[in-house]
Order: sequence, then C-alpha cells, then structure tokens
Amino acid sequence: MKIDMKSTLNWYSYGHDFGNAEIGGVIAYNGQFLSRSIPTAFTKVDTSALKSLGVEMDNANIMRMTGEETSYAVGELALQQTIEAYNGFGDIQRYASHFSLRGLLTVAALLIPDNAFGLYVVTGLPAETYIKNTSLRNDIKEALDGKHFFTLNGQVRSITIEVATVVMEGAGALITYGDKSFGKTTESAVIDIGGRTTDLYVARGQVPMTDFCKGKPLGVEAATQLLIEMCERKFDRTLSPYEAREIMHAYASNGRKEIPNISVYGRSIGTANLGRLADEAVIHIGSEIVSFVSSAWRQNDRGAIAASFKPVLCIGGGVYYFYSALKKRIPHLSRPDDPIHANALGYCTLGSRLMQRKDAQVYSA
Repeated sequence: MKIDMKSTLNWYSYGHDFGNAEIGGVIAYNGQFLSRSIPTAFTKVDTSALKSLGVEMDNANIMRMTGEETSYAVGELALQQTIEAYNGFGDIQRYASHFSLRGLLTVAALLIPDNAFGLYVVTGLPAETYIKNTSLRNDIKEALDGKHFFTLNGQVRSITIEVATVVMEGAGALITYGDKSFGKTTESAVIDIGGRTTDLYVARGQVPMTDFCKGKPLGVEAATQLLIEMCERKFDRTLSPYEAREIMHAYASNGRKEIPNISVYGRSIGTANLGRLADEAVIHIGSEIVSFVSSAWRQNDRGAIAASFKPVLCIGGGVYYFYSALKKRIPHLSRPDDPIHANALGYCTLGSRLMQRKDAQVYSA
C-alpha cells in the first residue's frame, strides 16, 4: 500500500502500540495529539445475545471486518464476557496478526469521527524481538497495510493504512522526551513496564546499544496474579481476572478510585484487606523488576543503577506501581506526564516527520 498525498482522502500520522495488556494509539489530528488506550482483549461475541442482555451496542467496541461473519468484542467488554480473552501474550507473531489490525482500527476509529481516512503508521517491537527477528518488521507491514472496511458499534468505517516504519519500543519515548541537551556520545535509557513485560532500551544518539536492550516477562499482571493467589489462600476466594484488574487499578489510582467490595459467602473481605494484599504484591514484583534492571545495566559500588545513562525514562502502565521502587535505586529516573502513551506519542511524532518529508518530495516532483 502506498500513500497518495494528492488524494482527497485525509491522511493522519498514527502511533500504534500493540501491548499485550493495553492497545495504545496516538494520532496527529487538527494540530494536536489525541490518545486512547483499551485493554488488549478480544473475544468472539453473538451480537443478538448481547442485545437481549441489555448491552449498549453504541459504545461496546464490537467490531466486524467487512466480508467476515464473526464479530469481536474488543477491550473491556471482552474481559467481562470471558475468562480467556485473547491477549497474545507469548506470541511474537501477534504484532503481525489480525488482532493487531483489529486493535489499530478500533482505537483509531474511536479517536477520529471521519467515516473514511488514511493512517501513516509507525509502530514498535520490543528491543530483543526487533534485534532477533528482523523479518517480523516486513510481516507487520504486510498484515496492516491496505484499505480496510469494517463495522464498529454499528457504524460502517473505512481506514486505509500504510506502515511508514517499525522501530524499537523505547525509541518512541526518547523521540519525545529524550533530553536534547545531551550529545550523541551520551547513553539514554528507557524502562518500559507494561502489563506482562519489562523492556529495557538504551541508545547512544539514535544507535541502540544492544547489550543493554533486554526484556523479561515481568509486569503488572505478575503482581495481579500474585494478588489472586494470596486472596485465594487467605480468604478462600478466587478473584476473576476482571475483579483483580479493578482492584489493581484502584490501588494505583491513589484514592481516586475505590477498591471494589469483594465478598465471600455474603461476607465482605474489606477494602483495607484487599489494599494490603495489593501492596504486598506490588512490593514483591517491584523488587524483582529492580533486580532485573540491576543485573542488566551498570551498577556501581554504591548500589546506584544506570549512573551513566542520561536521561533514564520510566514509561508504561507499570509506572503507577513500580516507579517509586526504581527511583530509590536510580535517583535520576524520570517519568513523563502520560507514561502509558509515551511510546505511541513518539511513534506519531516520527510519523509526522516522515509524512512531511514524503509530502515535500511528492509536491516537488
């Protein structure tokens, strides 16, 4: 698929972040960046059955590709409808799957009201995957490129996609938040803590330092699973994935959201008890993340990690759980205002630059 800058179709730069816990998107629209995230969860649904249950279809995020018979709930509804919603965890090819495409189309359509438009997409891969699986970048382009017709929440939409480039995760955050005052000889670093993984990215200028680019399956979901296990042992109550997720989100909100009231045989466990269990889970997993970063990066005799890296950014949804533990060991660690969309914002920024360059080439020809 090749972008036609002279067409009447409106084209927008788009950053696509297909995490295995959250699908994030950032689009450059009317001079501003718009962002949106939904849970990475897909499940097949019977729309007639959902209507009979009273589900409001106008905002349920139910999508169906034109020409297919199967409808998918994407995001929150998928988590509510099944225990085993697809999230792609552990599947490297998920980045080049129809789930990635469906997630991109859903988030983009929620951000932009146009019935038809084009997206110039930049997306990313974890550093280790990017380095070890070079063919996956072409697979992503083949999976996402093209003109796609679909129905979302009852509305027929059309989005044309051209993948501009695929970069390393972490590079996106440095595009936007990297300190430009440091020269090309300075090493900049990113700790990206997501739902299920912690990924480390280090670059000198624009060149990744592969020895320091590592990943580990450790993130918010590990703490959530530990919460489930502790609750089952202590209260003989198995939390559903949705209940556990709501408890963890409330814990991370610093009081802005109440911990849900969970009962066992009609008797409340108590929000204070659930809060203590969540705190214990976060502390335990946080110590493992700190240990991983310490072993992967430089540590001096005083115990400081990444002392020579400037800046060191902490991004991803895990910031709301593990930032303070890492800050104790990396005093110069910083976090952006919107850590969840940090990579996607950088992707979108890079896409805008590439789009402007391409536009200039087209009209100078």
